[in-house]
Amino acid sequence: MRHHSIRAAGAAAGLGAAVLLAVAFTAALESRSYNVWGAMLVVPLVVLVNGLLLAHVTSREDDPWIVRLMWLAFAAKLAATAARYGMVYLLYGGVSDATRYSNYAAWEYLRWRSGDVTLKALDVDGTEWLEMVTTAVFTVIGPSPLAGFFVFASFAFWGTYFFYRAFRMALPNGDRRRYALLVFLLPSLLFWPASIGKESWLLLFVGLTAYGAARFFAEDPRGLAFLALGAAGTAVVRPHVAVLTIGAVVAAQLLRPTTKSPISILTKVVGVVVLLAGIVVLAAQSAQFLELEETSWDALSAEIDERSRRATQGGSEFDAVPVRSLQEFPVAIVTVLFRPFPWEATNLQLLVQGIEGLVLLGLVIASWRRLRNLPAMLRRNPNIAFALFYVIAFAWAFSAVGNFGILARQRVLMLPAFLVLLALPAVVPKVTRRDDQQRATPTSGQRSVAAGVSDS
Repeated sequence: MRHHSIRAAGAAAGLGAAVLLAVAFTAALESRSYNVWGAMLVVPLVVLVNGLLLAHVTSREDDPWIVRLMWLAFAAKLAATAARYGMVYLLYGGVSDATRYSNYAAWEYLRWRSGDVTLKALDVDGTEWLEMVTTAVFTVIGPSPLAGFFVFASFAFWGTYFFYRAFRMALPNGDRRRYALLVFLLPSLLFWPASIGKESWLLLFVGLTAYGAARFFAEDPRGLAFLALGAAGTAVVRPHVAVLTIGAVVAAQLLRPTTKSPISILTKVVGVVVLLAGIVVLAAQSAQFLELEETSWDALSAEIDERSRRATQGGSEFDAVPVRSLQEFPVAIVTVLFRPFPWEATNLQLLVQGIEGLVLLGLVIASWRRLRNLPAMLRRNPNIAFALFYVIAFAWAFSAVGNFGILARQRVLMLPAFLVLLALPAVVPKVTRRDDQQRATPTSGQRSVAAGVSDS
């Protein structure tokens, strides 16, 4: 029965790919542009590679319902990518960061193919890094922005997958169906990170960070490697976002309970020291990226606010309320998580975003029984603390953004962590302090189960 469901889901995805190919072929017959006929050759290959990877990971999934959901999400991601391309090049006439990256790569890729590969220094800003990444992609697939959209959308899809694997490992008793439904099919997570751009790249590496955190908290030695990879991939584009994610891991590690065992205490201390060292490196890189004269929290906060204020353009401006005190946090949380509301939308995509925000707000209210368990679970499960601290830090850092369009794109990097809080266990058994101490150091059996879940 399970294999039948998997085959049925694969057949549905194959049918969708065939329809997509037919549409592309029809368009290619009327165009001599490599952007079109090149995409007709490349996109099916991208779909095939992703389909093979998805078939591999779903073969180890023990819930057929989630298997079908993941195949549906993959098909939805393909559709969202086509819609995102249409918005950029048909609705906006190519006025987009994706066009800048594509134009640069189309100019440089022939030099790369000839062996004249010029890599910029590692301290370049995120835009220059994405120009190099797009050039590398075009070197392989050719100068087709349409095909490039599907490659970058693949990055984002696997970023959401890593968030899902992290959830499975961190909360085996959580509502995995609810989390999978939200993280794979939430419209903003499907649509915005589905183009050549920073959001698609960043979602992949923030997802890797969350996955590394889950393994790290399960005392899997490979967790630090995934954390380092996720932080590095995030830092080359947005080092201050890497500071937020690793900072949330440090805060969760500090809250993590320990037993009286010297090994347990030593493990916690060493983990904090290693993570703090990473924070120092990332903070220094953030200061260089933001061109700060000094590395301090106040300087970083002021510069983020200033850059956010400069982003208020494009017809979707609103009066932002940067967080300066605890009293301003509720407004920041509501704004960063749920706005624009439908009555604040100025175009169709923001209207859809506003409806999504209301749905999420409704889910928060409907999940009050789950959320009331949050304080009790923070110390028992560092993964929940990581998700909460990351959401809070993200709301602080982006509270000064005064443009709904920019805010909608940026918050996709935080939404998967927020969705964890909406999928907490509905019932949490009461435990004693002794139980908490036993949870602080997973047994070998628990670690093996966690490793089995994460490897699938």
